Amino acid sequence: MSAPIQYCWILPADPGSVALHDLNDQLAQGILARRVVDARVPFARARWVRCDSSPQPRLATDPVEDSSTSDWFDARVRTTRLDPTSGYGWQLDAAPTSAGRCVVSLLVSHMTSDGQGIYRALAAAHAHSSTNPLPPAAVTTGSAGLRADLTDAAGQIVAAARSVAVIAGAALAARRGATDPPSKPEPVTAPPPVATPVAAHDPAPEPTLAIYDLDRAEWAARAAEFGGTSNSLFTGVIGGLVQRAGIQVTDGVLRVCIAVSKREGDDDDRANASGGVWIRVPGAIGPEVGLGGIRALSKQAFVDYANSGDRQVADNVQPIVRLLPSAVIGRLMAKLVGPDTTVSNLGEAPATALDIGGVTAESFVIRALMQGQPAQVRREKGPALAAWAVEYGDKVSVAFFGIDPDHFGDADALHRDITAELDRWGLSHSAW
Repeated sequence: MSAPIQYCWILPADPGSVALHDLNDQLAQGILARRVVDARVPFARARWVRCDSSPQPRLATDPVEDSSTSDWFDARVRTTRLDPTSGYGWQLDAAPTSAGRCVVSLLVSHMTSDGQGIYRALAAAHAHSSTNPLPPAAVTTGSAGLRADLTDAAGQIVAAARSVAVIAGAALAARRGATDPPSKPEPVTAPPPVATPVAAHDPAPEPTLAIYDLDRAEWAARAAEFGGTSNSLFTGVIGGLVQRAGIQVTDGVLRVCIAVSKREGDDDDRANASGGVWIRVPGAIGPEVGLGGIRALSKQAFVDYANSGDRQVADNVQPIVRLLPSAVIGRLMAKLVGPDTTVSNLGEAPATALDIGGVTAESFVIRALMQGQPAQVRREKGPALAAWAVEYGDKVSVAFFGIDPDHFGDADALHRDITAELDRWGLSHSAW
């Protein structure tokens, strides 16, 4: 499976091919220019090295109809297959529109970078200060590379042993906690499903995509009105959308994964430093319930995550998994069940991410999609729906990714549900 992150810009004017080539050249000199080299010692990790080749920008000359910009962005992410192991870890596309605007797409493999890493790459490109701290491929050959692999292999064995201790301790604590009587939440009647799900025998509808612009001041006002924050309002809207679609949740509790960044300062050059916390929201979600419960659950989850640090069980799975054969990993992955929905509030976009060649985006959004998931996996494993929000200027833009083919496989139904849910929260909106 492939997981590209897509940065989408709608610019009010064409920045010109020189500016777009300059952006591409700067990205090629920065931290996105990396490829994977396999280790030569068992248990040692593969490593990133500098990639000296770079993808050329694809600059179309035929204009895109302004009413079809969303389709243009969707086509880029549906048809482009990145390959970070060979160095093709990103791709820049652009096209003019019929009204004189410009659409720009930057696809980056999530293996190559996370969202914060791309922000940093764009900031360096904007300042013409792009540098690549990774070693050249030649460093991985010879005796020096072999010694590095041996050292890393030993370190990975130690890390896995520590992780086993952490996970075993967490399991023991959970077993002890299971003896305590569970608290039962007050029952709340959920709203009836509105959308008609796609039939389960449908051959395999593609995942659906949608992007909406909202008013930022109104977004903040509604969050305060319902006793929440931007984060909890976002979770409330997406949670309500999942309930509206009729997703069957376990024990009446909606499982929500909230993305968090673990990047530590400007010197943290990891390709990925993203993680997540889970909250479990009982009962109905909506403005009539308010956001106080979601806000309290989220705050406690963030506090617990920060306090536990590297003792988080999820963070300690990775060192163990690295030592397992691929066949075993595949069987384990088949048994994992994800959350009902995943939400990623990316906060305020930096100015350096909005500007291309001196032209500031009038609309901008980020999304990270999974390609190549079989329909049955999308039905059973979760999340059923993922969403991303970013704030800039006077807007909040939200991207939706309908994954479950039976409840989010119909694009028209997804748009109807989004419209109804945003109206329910009193949020004006416009679709791309």
